[in-house]
Amino acid sequence: MKNFFSIKNVFSVRNLTIMALLAALDVVLARYTTIHLTPQFTLVSFEYIPAAVVSALFGPWAGIVFGLVSDTVGYFSNPVGPYLPIWAISAMVANLIQSIFLYPGKFDWWRIIVARLLVMLIVTMGLNFIWQFIYFGAAAAVYYNSARIISNIIQLPIQVILIRIFGKIAMRTVQRLNANRQSI
Repeated sequence: MKNFFSIKNVFSVRNLTIMALLAALDVVLARYTTIHLTPQFTLVSFEYIPAAVVSALFGPWAGIVFGLVSDTVGYFSNPVGPYLPIWAISAMVANLIQSIFLYPGKFDWWRIIVARLLVMLIVTMGLNFIWQFIYFGAAAAVYYNSARIISNIIQLPIQVILIRIFGKIAMRTVQRLNANRQSI
C-alpha cells in the first residue's frame, strides 16, 4: 500500500506516451461511440475503457491527471452543452475509485464489478447529480438522474466485460514492452 500513491516511474516518457495515446482514444471514443439522448444524458459510451486501463496500470496519480486532461480535451474537441470545469472532478474521482480496486493491473471480475458500482453510485448518482442540481436546477437533476439509473443498470455488465477484456490486453502489451526494453 505504501507504493499506492507513489509517482515513481508513473510519469516516465514511456508511460506518458501510453497515457497520451489512451487519452486520444478516450476522446475518439467519446466523440464517435457515444449516443446522447439529450446533451446532458448519455445512453451508451465506451470512453470509460481507457480511463480504467490507465487507472489500473499506472495508479491513482496517473488516473487523476488522466481524468482531468481527457475530460477537458474531450469537451473542447466535441463541445456538448456549456463548458463546466467542475465536471472534471467527476472524472478524477471515478479514476481514483478505479485505481483503488484495479491497480496494479488487477482485472479480477469482483474488483471490476465493485469499482464500476462505486463509480455509478458515488460519481454518476452522487457528484453528477450535485453538478446538475447546481447548474441546471432540481427538476433537471432529478430527471437526468432517474434516466441515468436505467442506463447504468443496462451498461454495467457490458462495462465489466469490456474492462476485463481490454485490461488484460493492455497488461500483456505493457508486459511485452517491459520485456523488450529489458532485452535491449
